Amino acid sequence: MIDVIGAGALGLLYGGQLAASGESVRLWVRTEEQASELVRNGIHITDPKGQVSKVQVSNLQIDVINRFEEIWQKHPGNLLMIMTKQGAINDVIEVLTSADVDIPIYCFQNGTGHTRKMATALPKATVFAAVTTEGAKRTSKYEVIRAGYGETLLESCKEEQTKAINVMLYFTEALLKAGFTTKSSNEIDKLVYRKLMINAIINPLTSIWRITNGELLHHSYRLQTMKQLYVEAARVYDALSIPYDADLWEQVIQVCRSTASNRSSMCTDVMNGKATEIDAINGSIIAMAKEAGVAAPGHELVYKLVQGMLIEEEV
Repeated sequence: MIDVIGAGALGLLYGGQLAASGESVRLWVRTEEQASELVRNGIHITDPKGQVSKVQVSNLQIDVINRFEEIWQKHPGNLLMIMTKQGAINDVIEVLTSADVDIPIYCFQNGTGHTRKMATALPKATVFAAVTTEGAKRTSKYEVIRAGYGETLLESCKEEQTKAINVMLYFTEALLKAGFTTKSSNEIDKLVYRKLMINAIINPLTSIWRITNGELLHHSYRLQTMKQLYVEAARVYDALSIPYDADLWEQVIQVCRSTASNRSSMCTDVMNGKATEIDAINGSIIAMAKEAGVAAPGHELVYKLVQGMLIEEEV
């Protein structure tokens, strides 16, 4: 049994694909409304070519997260995938702690610090970071568009983690069978910080200008602003001895090109009036800058601009 907590874009994509490939999946959602929609319709996944597949509920169990402890005590799972946004991680930890979860947990959140926080709260569990470059957009409570194929990278186990190693082998095979290019990596921290850098440049700027990723490259002023955010973050990484590729700036540009028609998840959240992951992304850069004693005025500015977009909801 694979338990997937969170039924946003990635939760629906991974949970749906795993269930369609024959895995037994239990999908935990936040509301009764979404649970009812999923039970009624299953999960509809549109691939990059526009083909729609409908995942029926035969291999898919839908439960509401507020019943997690009650159900878990009777029917514990073997593996947990945490697919919520990082802003919900404290709530997830509270739920898992109440159920005394002691199995391998894979965290797919953006930003940094969440795996350490979860491992501290759940000492019986083994907690791993996961990094994905899959592109996904949820269009309804049960429909998701797979905007582009990517790679799923799982943090490698330590030699003494025998149980976790067996679970990882099974998990890797299950993801490959479900259509996800997957491998383990002993450089997961480097990959986490690579993704953080890319997100900290693309996400806030596309949100402020309300443009697609590719449109960032269409004007010199946009490129100059991107480069400022890159230089500031690179200075922070250098001060904290965080490794990154020498061509990381070129990688940022390439991500804009390869996802040119996509809107970042942060841009979509802003346009829909929803809370964003700015705290987990640029907030992480700002926190590290303060730790290192390095200035990051560009990141502080975009952080305030994105946070200020939701000010009316707070009144």
